[in-house]
Amino acid sequence: MSTRRGLLALVAALMSACSAGGGGAPPATAAAPFALELVVRTPAALRTRADVDALVAAAARQGFGTVSVLVKQDEDGPGVVSGQLYVPGTLAPVAPGYGNFDVLQATLDAARPRGLKVRAWLPQFHDQVAAKMNPAWAMRALVGGTVQPYTGSRSTEYFVNPLDAAVQDHQLAIVRDVATRYAVDGVMLDWIRFDDFAMDLGDATRARYRALTGIDPATIDFRSDNAERRRWNDFRTEAIARYTARVRAALPAGMALGVYILPPEFVEVGQDAARFAAHVQQLAPMCYFRDWGYPIEWLWTSCLPSTMAKAGATPVAPTLDARLPDDEVQRIVAKLRADFPGVRTLVWFEHEQWTEANLARLARLSNPP
Repeated sequence: MSTRRGLLALVAALMSACSAGGGGAPPATAAAPFALELVVRTPAALRTRADVDALVAAAARQGFGTVSVLVKQDEDGPGVVSGQLYVPGTLAPVAPGYGNFDVLQATLDAARPRGLKVRAWLPQFHDQVAAKMNPAWAMRALVGGTVQPYTGSRSTEYFVNPLDAAVQDHQLAIVRDVATRYAVDGVMLDWIRFDDFAMDLGDATRARYRALTGIDPATIDFRSDNAERRRWNDFRTEAIARYTARVRAALPAGMALGVYILPPEFVEVGQDAARFAAHVQQLAPMCYFRDWGYPIEWLWTSCLPSTMAKAGATPVAPTLDARLPDDEVQRIVAKLRADFPGVRTLVWFEHEQWTEANLARLARLSNPP
């Protein structure tokens, strides 16, 4: 560029800056809005096609872009049994009231014209149906010095053994069936874990670990941190991660895989975000600080930073309680905007019925005007 042309360009630039309101720095670019996802427990919110249409329409109006629908029952309780399906199939019984109502297809039918993505939420090893279908699959735990089927720590729960190849094959068959029959945008795994250190301690697991290490895991001191307990936990954690890799390989090409995980403090459950990260497209830590008895600050001092430190390039989408009060949502959003620019998605979980009023509230607070 010649000197004369350079001077002309400089003058033009200065005139342009003045006409735009002065010679100061250009205005800062506004932060991109958070992508919003809602997680829907089917028995609480989606009993009919009209329920589906109303919820999906409300989510679209309020700017939510993704809905994760419970396809396999997650919890046990009145009228619900973990492991039952909300879609037709032969690999597990269909939940009462859903024999003639395919909730996942109904959601896809409602979401596609509105531009929403749909993910199939598929809990894994918390499964009463499977535990009763084959009692040999039931999780064994050390309780009071004896090994027995695990029935929960505070309420009755049914786990199957994540270390059992037949258990994995059964759960994977359900995932593959859903992923190949439905044009979902992704699969979200849940309950892909143990419930404490002292499980699984079934005969096959004990024999396998003894052959590997020379130690019967039933003799480990599970009450305190020690080298043998850490080695045992690493053995279990690696098995969970390998199962996630199997799920990834079984999904159609291009279908996203994500996982809802407990925060890293819960080392006893055998989850490690770093080992999941290579196989998934979203890590969704359940940062339910109230449920876990933590102050709100724990979300940004522990739950998020500890997960993101393990995630590498894998996106982290914090999963939050949809019933948090306005001031807490505002604090969380402000902190994420200021200190966690890598977080681009907020996942909102409602245990009961979603309402459009709450969708609108969360959308407004997540992305204030």
